[in-house]
Amino acid sequence: MHSDMPKTINEALKILAYNDYFWVNSSMLGNIGVIKPHPKDYETVRSLAESQYPWTEKQARLALVILKRYLTKFQANGMDIKKLLDKPKYDDEFRVISFDKLIEKYVDEDNVTKIEMRFPYNKKVIQLIRCMKDRRDLPGMYAVYDGEKKKWTFLHTDVTAYYLTLIAVRYDFKFTDDSLLNDYEQIKKEIAGHRKPTASLIAGEIVLRDAAESLQDYWQQNMKNKSALEQVDSLKNFYISTTHIDVPAQTMIGKKIAHNNYHKLWIDSKAFNKKEVVKGLIELNCFPLIMPVSGDIHMEDDVKNFWEWMNAFKDNGIDILNECSWGFDVKEPIYKKDIDRHNSDRTYLLDNQKSEEFFENLYELHQMSKQFKLINNETKIIFVRNRIPRALIKSKIKPKASLVALGGGYYATGTDNLKRLLENLPKKLYYSDHQPSSWDWHDHIIIKL
Repeated sequence: MHSDMPKTINEALKILAYNDYFWVNSSMLGNIGVIKPHPKDYETVRSLAESQYPWTEKQARLALVILKRYLTKFQANGMDIKKLLDKPKYDDEFRVISFDKLIEKYVDEDNVTKIEMRFPYNKKVIQLIRCMKDRRDLPGMYAVYDGEKKKWTFLHTDVTAYYLTLIAVRYDFKFTDDSLLNDYEQIKKEIAGHRKPTASLIAGEIVLRDAAESLQDYWQQNMKNKSALEQVDSLKNFYISTTHIDVPAQTMIGKKIAHNNYHKLWIDSKAFNKKEVVKGLIELNCFPLIMPVSGDIHMEDDVKNFWEWMNAFKDNGIDILNECSWGFDVKEPIYKKDIDRHNSDRTYLLDNQKSEEFFENLYELHQMSKQFKLINNETKIIFVRNRIPRALIKSKIKPKASLVALGGGYYATGTDNLKRLLENLPKKLYYSDHQPSSWDWHDHIIIKL
């Protein structure tokens, strides 16, 4: 137990946070203490004690209230802090959060033009900033957040100047001068002067018309050498219509996906089998492909469905051992008669009447999920369940599509980060016997292929 009397509220709170004796229910020790600690108090106290920044006045008041609540605990252990609570002292001056919303264009010491936004936490503004980053595919260094100073810093480009000005005007930010507003007006005139880009098929390849120079350069560098079908398929990513364009394809799936203007498509499992789907994905080069798994894999139908997909991959030349990556573990199956020899928290208990074939199939999935987690340039299939695999984040590989087919094929479970990743992929495909609804993330409609 701490022997010195605390001189500040901060010190007293740390004593409360880091001495387990305070959090023991008195009745458990055989006495009749009236103070019974609450778990939520413990979480709050630890959070205040471990704060990296000086407290705000509101946080200081909260700390004082909690310490008064546990005063008898201190006194019972020879530490009477009542005088400190009556005349509280703190380690630092209170931190003041500025509620001003400010946007500024400036040139830094390296002569780089940047835009700075300062504002208190606003969920909607942050969502709009992230939407701009994701939808306009800005590189990571284009936007930097400083948590201590509560500010965003962006490189000044036509995209950032245009959209950040729109956000700032909409949410009543203060402008330090007219430079950003002038930039916005100039960019707006340039946008109005551009026609909407279109595409046409000429001599077996896609040619863009009225497209910005940057888009033409990207097309020449990244799409020129791809097949005409892949070129058509990519048009939807640039919001260019595929109407009146007809490119032959080897597979019906490939043709239908490529010539569809929508990103979210439903493939009817009653009309196309799994091998046909995989052939179409190969023709469109949709790899790496993410396959979300809804729920655990342990029911006979789940295992059968999973192996049908694995065999479809294998029959189309995909190495299911070296080109598939697992972002989660399948629990080890054991029969109930063998439960005493295993940790049941990490296993599935199978009815003793289950067939040996089913057991072997599930056990092989368990083994693969434990062993094959590497993601590299050779990876074609990435199985995920509740979160984005750390291996995928480290690899910096960008998946090209997702196929929601395992666990029903109607929706993808998981964290908001995983759903956001799937939502922002060039294609999101659903494979099931009934058309899924659009309620799972955004209101974007899911179109039948």
